[in-house]
Amino acid sequence: MNIQVHQPALATLAQFYEAETAYLASEARDFSEIAVTLDPECVIYQPASLPYGGEWRGHSGFEAWMKAFAQQWSSLEVKDAELYPNGDVIVSKSHVYAVAKTTGHAVDWPLLQFFRMRQKKIIELRPFYWDTAALLAALTH
Repeated sequence: MNIQVHQPALATLAQFYEAETAYLASEARDFSEIAVTLDPECVIYQPASLPYGGEWRGHSGFEAWMKAFAQQWSSLEVKDAELYPNGDVIVSKSHVYAVAKTTGHAVDWPLLQFFRMRQKKIIELRPFYWDTAALLAALTH
């Protein structure tokens, strides 16, 4: 079996995590740092049960998702990311620390994310949340 590990793709993922954290930390909401990590045909799939759920396509869709996400969370940091690359797929196991904007509740949760890469850019992102009910509770109570 021939498995190719693309180190530039791992660097793209690290850049994406940093840009996502900076986006939420800034009132300016500059999407350009995130956009450079994304393929123009990218898609993110979020659980329908979350306020920012659905399929978000392309740079404009991803930016709309980031805005919807930022309406819910005032900060977010991905920590302890372990990246498992296999060809054009990277699975990320991490811990997310976030603060709900309306309630001020801090939440941390384990997260698995499935990334598909194309030419060192993210073309597909599917997060698998440990407990969406806990996230909803933090956002609403």
